[in-house]
Amino acid sequence: MRTLYEELVKDMNVSGAEVLREAIRELHKRESRRKARETAKQAAMNASAETRELPKAG
Repeated sequence: MRTLYEELVKDMNVSGAEVLREAIRELHKRESRRKARETAKQAAMNASAETRELPKAG
């Protein structure tokens, strides 16, 4: 892991702190997109459940 970190610092030509900040930004973006997809999926499932009719009794 350290080798990868050092490689990123060298390749990006920035400080180690900036590499970590960028990694955290990317993780945050991914997590935000995942949560948005999950929310949309749940909303679609809820909408689908609301449109279904219950069978009429007797």
